[in-house]
Amino acid sequence: MARIIGCIVSFIENQPEQMPMSAPSPSSPHYRRIAEMLRLTLTSGALRVGDRMISARKLAEREHVSLPTALEALRCLEAEGLIVARPRSGYFICQTSITPRTEPSHSVPGPVPVTMSAVARSLFSSAEARLIPLGAALPDPAWLPGDMLQRALHSAVRRLDAHGQSYSLPPGRRDLRSKIAARSAQWGARFGADDLIITAGATQALRLALQAVCQPGDIVAIEQPAYFGTLLLLEDLGLKALAIPTDPVEGLLLEPLADAIRCHRPAAVLASPTVQNPLGASMPVARKQELVALLEQAEIPLIEDDVYGDLVGEGQRPPACKAFDQSGNVIYCSSLSKTLAPGWRIGWIAAGRYHVQVLQTRMAGEWAGAPMLEAATSEILASGDYDRHLRRLKRRIAEGIDAVVARVEASFPPGTRVNVPTAGFLLWVELPEQINALEVHRRALAMGIGVSPGPLFSPGAELTHFLRLNCANEPTPRLLNAVEQIGALCHELAARDNFTN
Repeated sequence: MARIIGCIVSFIENQPEQMPMSAPSPSSPHYRRIAEMLRLTLTSGALRVGDRMISARKLAEREHVSLPTALEALRCLEAEGLIVARPRSGYFICQTSITPRTEPSHSVPGPVPVTMSAVARSLFSSAEARLIPLGAALPDPAWLPGDMLQRALHSAVRRLDAHGQSYSLPPGRRDLRSKIAARSAQWGARFGADDLIITAGATQALRLALQAVCQPGDIVAIEQPAYFGTLLLLEDLGLKALAIPTDPVEGLLLEPLADAIRCHRPAAVLASPTVQNPLGASMPVARKQELVALLEQAEIPLIEDDVYGDLVGEGQRPPACKAFDQSGNVIYCSSLSKTLAPGWRIGWIAAGRYHVQVLQTRMAGEWAGAPMLEAATSEILASGDYDRHLRRLKRRIAEGIDAVVARVEASFPPGTRVNVPTAGFLLWVELPEQINALEVHRRALAMGIGVSPGPLFSPGAELTHFLRLNCANEPTPRLLNAVEQIGALCHELAARDNFTN
């Protein structure tokens, strides 16, 4: 810590006579002046990704400003994606000269049919459970509370007795719906138990939402890049994708979305405003409010995928878009698959004004739930065990991200850019343009390593030089060595293409 703070102090305090032309003027507001000074330090290369930033208290003491002013300066850098706050640990460097923020294109191409299934089949058919898991977006099984889950399940078996072997009919067990509604109220949700329908995970919730508001051939506005599960759903339902540029820090960009609405009039917008997959971006609260208002005015439903929402923040999580829904126009979908028990398939949907349509579709399709699992989940949410588990899980994720980012920085070829998320556990890595991510994926499979290539996250299988890496794994020597192997493979492919060109 002393070495890191010393680097910052030495660099900033020894620069006044050699400050570049872009240095802040003495008349700048204090927090902006301090933020620009710190930004110069970061971009100079004096610090590395993963290093701890100076604390707000020490920054305030050194600059002779108030603690709120110092915090505002650090938050400016956090908003730019240069640093990230870790629970109870302070701020850490997540972008330097090797990892500049990538500005997304603001142009919006027209809607296109989704052609994902062939790419997905070719990738998933060769995947094996024993791969080093840098690809699938799942937490390490060892990080999940197995003993807690078993205790809750045994308790549910005793309480339900023979009734546990029956069906849980839509909308699902009321005790579970009540617990979910109560938790959601803490971040501002305005739905109750009667507004919720339990689903088999968030994917089924998203399918039900799309079926309620779309017809085959309709256009759905999505993020670019987008979660490949969303793309597979659109393809299966015969819907067209309208890709909206998405920023690594701000999330879905509202100006291009407004233009797309005027030009193409989508039937729905499907987005993850909190911890977007694969970017990890979370929209600022004010932008979420703007998104809800924009779509309410346009009378276009927002399908909100909030499956990673519980991984945000040290204490109280920020509000989802659903918190600002005044008319039932936001269809809220979530689950416990990324935090508690992927195999239990406990998800839910708060469909607002579309509740009746969603409930009818749920009953007409895969309508029966599992009462044992629903009862056990209700018990876990009621006991406080889930919140204790979340605190441990978020600490482990932060450690995993720091370890993987440091290894990527050290072993991937020059020109690599990595977007470090402020929440969640996914890294979006941009490789040098000549490297084909599908070839990286195929060759990594041969080495026993799973990665997710960029073409999975685009409706037309573009994004050919991007990878998504899962950091929700214990950073063992075996895992970190796998990251190094991927880096070495990328070096080899870059050198080969440079030679042939």
